[in-house]
Amino acid sequence: MMKVLAAEMSDPGRLRRGKQLARDGSVLDIIIEPSLVTCEVQGSRATPYVTTIRVSKGDGMPLRRDVTTECACPDDDNWDDYACKHAVAAMFTLSDEFLLDPSLLDIWRSIDADQQHRDTDADEDRPEDDESEPARPDAPQEPSRQDDPLREQLTVPSGATLPTMPDLEFSELLFPKPPLLAATLRDALANLRIEWD
Repeated sequence: MMKVLAAEMSDPGRLRRGKQLARDGSVLDIIIEPSLVTCEVQGSRATPYVTTIRVSKGDGMPLRRDVTTECACPDDDNWDDYACKHAVAAMFTLSDEFLLDPSLLDIWRSIDADQQHRDTDADEDRPEDDESEPARPDAPQEPSRQDDPLREQLTVPSGATLPTMPDLEFSELLFPKPPLLAATLRDALANLRIEWD
């Protein structure tokens, strides 16, 4: 189903090239986290492109409206709303990962999946007839995920490794073909200020 979803999200040319990249083993690394998959995909340049596949929280295989992709490649301008060939390759590789371990789909679709797995592991380690002691009042309590959702979003899950980000290369900005959209983008960029630390 992931491969069908990749076909829905791309045009025939990008789909064909993305399939070939996946077959050639161009997806060098894949990290599956709740709501996010991050891949390094080797393209035509020496440094791999970083591609991400985001999904909304839910159960089972997502629909087209639940998934968005981003890539560091020049083709990922999203003006035509198609996933680039690197994102297609990442989706094909993700499909293979789901075949090897179907529980990865649940982890990807649910933001609380890693907590559920930790809770299950803790329950298995606890003896059934042993009553656990209540928490001491002086013991520091961790804030719940519901209390601080921003902290959860900004914290790297335990055991996860962040991908190495490639150096940014200068790229000439290509404006979209519709004149009104291009004019709006030019105006926005002319008024954009970036302050670097």
